Amino acid sequence: MSRAVKLVALVALALLVAIALTGCAPKPEKKPAADLHTEVRALFDAYVDALNRSDSTALMAAYAADSQVTLAGREQFFRGREAVGRTPGMGPLSQGQNSYDIDTLEVYPIEGHHALALVVYTVEPSDQDIPAFHTTGTYVLEKTAVKWQIVHAHVCPAREM
Repeated sequence: MSRAVKLVALVALALLVAIALTGCAPKPEKKPAADLHTEVRALFDAYVDALNRSDSTALMAAYAADSQVTLAGREQFFRGREAVGRTPGMGPLSQGQNSYDIDTLEVYPIEGHHALALVVYTVEPSDQDIPAFHTTGTYVLEKTAVKWQIVHAHVCPAREM
């Protein structure tokens, strides 16, 4: 066997060993889905607490600076991150506001540091003549170095069953 053939065989053997060992390398640990759900639940618990306190500063902290938001009101749509904050007598944080509770929260991981959250809220209107109703929210979330934040939100009244 010539020296060149031996060299090619040795390189091929080295490549096979390298490929085989790649599968044996320790893989980074993935966080269990339960941790994801717990972290996202904490975000939305704080979000609902801020809604119920009419705390626009805490509410805005849940949103990324460049987030996209659409909120369907009774008679109009609110668009943009600034629409989430208080607009006296108009927005979602108006005085004499409704009371919110989370009915269901489903969280689906998306590749990288993102997740999809589907939330159903029960809304108790401040006007006692209006019965409680449900609102649904679809949120795209991003995990920053510090916390989960909302980067896209669409919230609207649910069609009651």
